[in-house]
Amino acid sequence: MPDIPPQFRARVRHEPDRSYAVLVEGPDGEALAGTTGSLREVRTVARQGAARLFGVPVDQIAEARLDVLIPQPPYGHDGQWVRIVSTDDPTDAESLGRAGQAHWLGHEGAWFVTVAGSGTAIYPGEHLDFAPVLTDEEAAELRRYLARSAQPPS
Repeated sequence: MPDIPPQFRARVRHEPDRSYAVLVEGPDGEALAGTTGSLREVRTVARQGAARLFGVPVDQIAEARLDVLIPQPPYGHDGQWVRIVSTDDPTDAESLGRAGQAHWLGHEGAWFVTVAGSGTAIYPGEHLDFAPVLTDEEAAELRRYLARSAQPPS
C-alpha cells in the first residue's frame, strides 16, 4: 500500500479561455491533474489527480483531506458589474440576463452577486459575463439598489 499524506493540496490556475487548470501537489511536486470548464468539477478533478499521483483509488482521497486553493481570477475584480448568463439552479431562472455587482468569495472560489430587486446569490465565474453592456435603465436601477442596500437600517 502506498504511503499517502494526511492532507492533499491542490490549486486552480485560471486559464485564458476561463477554464480551470487543477494542479495537485504530488510526491514529486506540483502536477497538472486536468482542466475543467466547471467550478463544480474542480474538486473531482483534484481528487482524481491526487489518486493518480499517489497510485491509490480515488475513494482514498477523501473530500475532508483535500484542500483546494482557488485564487481570484484575473478577469474579474471586486465591485465589478456583471451579467448572469447561465445558472445551474432551475429555480434561479429569473436571474438569467440580469445585471449585478460581483464580489469575490475566496473560500467558495466563486462570486457573490447582488442583483437589483432580487438580492444576492453565489455564482461561479463561468456563469457570468464580466464585460456586460448595460442599458442606462439597468445601470440606474442597479446604482439605486446598491445605494439603498448600503444605507444602515433606521
